[in-house]
Amino acid sequence: MTYPMRTFFTLVLALALTSAGARDWTAYMSYHNCTHNIHASGRVYALTNGSIFTYRFGDAQVSTFSKPSGLSSTNIKMMSYNETEDAFLLVYTDNRMDVLGTNDSITRMPEYRNSNVSDKTVNAISMVGKNAYVATNSGVMVINMARREISNFYEFSSPVRGCAATGKTIVALLADGNVYGGETSKNLLDKSNWTVLVKNVTYTGLTNYKDYIYMWNSGSIYRLNDNLNGLVRVQIARYSYFNFTGDDIIVGNASQVVFLDEDGVQKTIDIPNDFKYLDYDGEYYWASRGAAGLQPYTLRNDSLVPAASPVVPNSPVRNFTYWVTYAPNERLLIGGGSHNYEGINYDGTVMTYQDKLWTNFSEDSIAIKTGQPYRNITAVAQDPLNPEHHFASSAGMGIYEFLNGRFVRQYDCDNSPLSTILPDIPNYRRYVRISGLNFDSEGNLWMFNNEVDTVLRVRQADGRWRAFYFGSLAGYPTFDKIIFDRRGWLWGTHRRGTASHNAGVLCLDYGGTLNTRTDDRWRFHNKFTNQDNTEYTFSLLYDVAEDMNGQIWVGTERGPFLLTDPTSFFNDSPVFTQVKVPRNDGTNYADYLLADVPVTAIAIDGGNRKWFGTANQGVYLVSADGLVTIHHFTAKNSPLLSNVIYDIAINGQTGEVMIGTDAGLIGYRADATDPQTELKESNLLIYPNPVRPEFQGNLRVDGLVFDSDVKITTATGQLVAQGTSVGGTFTWNLRDLRGRRVNTGVYYIIASDANGKEGVAGKFVVVK
Repeated sequence: MTYPMRTFFTLVLALALTSAGARDWTAYMSYHNCTHNIHASGRVYALTNGSIFTYRFGDAQVSTFSKPSGLSSTNIKMMSYNETEDAFLLVYTDNRMDVLGTNDSITRMPEYRNSNVSDKTVNAISMVGKNAYVATNSGVMVINMARREISNFYEFSSPVRGCAATGKTIVALLADGNVYGGETSKNLLDKSNWTVLVKNVTYTGLTNYKDYIYMWNSGSIYRLNDNLNGLVRVQIARYSYFNFTGDDIIVGNASQVVFLDEDGVQKTIDIPNDFKYLDYDGEYYWASRGAAGLQPYTLRNDSLVPAASPVVPNSPVRNFTYWVTYAPNERLLIGGGSHNYEGINYDGTVMTYQDKLWTNFSEDSIAIKTGQPYRNITAVAQDPLNPEHHFASSAGMGIYEFLNGRFVRQYDCDNSPLSTILPDIPNYRRYVRISGLNFDSEGNLWMFNNEVDTVLRVRQADGRWRAFYFGSLAGYPTFDKIIFDRRGWLWGTHRRGTASHNAGVLCLDYGGTLNTRTDDRWRFHNKFTNQDNTEYTFSLLYDVAEDMNGQIWVGTERGPFLLTDPTSFFNDSPVFTQVKVPRNDGTNYADYLLADVPVTAIAIDGGNRKWFGTANQGVYLVSADGLVTIHHFTAKNSPLLSNVIYDIAINGQTGEVMIGTDAGLIGYRADATDPQTELKESNLLIYPNPVRPEFQGNLRVDGLVFDSDVKITTATGQLVAQGTSVGGTFTWNLRDLRGRRVNTGVYYIIASDANGKEGVAGKFVVVK
């Protein structure tokens, strides 16, 4: 079999949604950083950033797996293939398990995660016959891969580093330095039936291969002898990966690949490489090359030669989604990092998504060019005067400028007015804390410069800098978000309250003049008083957004607050409304909307509905007035990747809601788009059309005006359904007024504006 070079070039990610519950969800997982691969049933399965993609022989087809396509969780930490059952055991970092068949079937196995085992950490997997032997911190678990169930669990007092079976004996390598054996003919739940086979070993891994048990660490490989009471040396050298497969044991490091038989007879190939793992399918050697992807090699003249270009599915470079926002032309901007509150440094990550293609901004040479680490991106902004011109802020390294996705320059305290919080230390340039990047309509770039005297700065379109000084806010450390409302006023959030600083909201009306201070006015409120005269202060305040009515919503640790009259913010005590939701239980009682739910992100869709992301409860969609909860998505009841939400952005043209979580990015195709300004038949889009018998979703009509009245009739004019658009979209479940799915035929959609003054019509076909 030969592989044409052209078939291995970077491939576009295509996700197949396989169930009705997941139909509207798309996971945008990272399929970069390939660290492991296994060949099975004509495909190579590659593990990349906690996700799996497959490359199929012959037609160069890439397939991916994610939570919307049936996986039970995210962030796979290991996969192991059972040849007897032609299936993989997947283990996640949260200790969930799935069995993935090579026919793409997925069986969830929640029993282990839901068990009362004290420490569920999984360390290794070995496959023997139909069984998977799983080494955990609490003992040895045996999984029957044919029945997809746990058949036995044997507890140990020391963590198990590796386990396997040979003949009728289960062998376990423990962290206490001993190798134990238990005969399956005995009751191995009784710990006395386990005996020490070898004492005082220093190995980190154990598995089975060709009827033997092997152990290894970074410096050597040994196997147990036939009597299981001694060790036979196979190889001594320093290696970074081990693959016990096929006719040879494959081991390697950055300068060598070594092929060993069971007795240690070897063939060594000297090759400088970045291999994380190497597998052999009988014709090609498949290398997991980290960021370089999955690549096939051939063995030629005692040398490994690339057979084709690497396979790297087009996808996010990492699952980092701290900052998510839309720029014009449906371009999604993502900044992957954090404010480094927890002392975690995230690799610098700036990405865009447009027309189903990902662009990951160049990053390899940034640290070299700047002489500083490239990390912890806090915001990304696109120049309204040049859509290929972008800026990204960092929690410590100032601002990065990009043109056409390539790094141009860094702005910090040495070449701009930006300030460092520690000017007197050698690494002072690493403490230029910038956040909240946002352009105004005139192309001026606004930002917060945290923890210094002047916290708000502007880089004008002509390259000049301006500053806004607020005496009482000097030194505030965690300003976070900036938005501009319809008046041109700036609203900013200060996230954290400390002993010396307050979480709160800043509003600046600078009169549209950067160079004149006499017309400026600003206020910062850290105490919110609601309509019932209850006063709140906050430890955490996350987000601010303007809805379609010009009202300002604020997301806090105590839930969402609403400023119905933004001009009142400049008063001493503006009223922040907490929407009261009637209980509808026969009483006159009501509850505050999402009271005490930490709202971390707010987005407004085309129907003026509010999407609230939370710190630990997933995502809420509420009606425009906040009185009705339309959806509450969690990681348990939906394909949502995690309940920890960082940010939300909405594509007004398609209605897709992009949700940034601590596990990556996921999109939900909602039933609202931005409304058109007028009804035109040329804007009307009806799909699917025709509606075929296998289609089980909703018919969708886009291109309407806000609150359009929509009627659906038969070709003879009989009314079948009616309703009101959500923003610019109307959806219909294909059922008539009596709840029956409609028959085959031609149907008409008649839409008019809320006043009945404008109207359009379109038609579609249903095949039952």
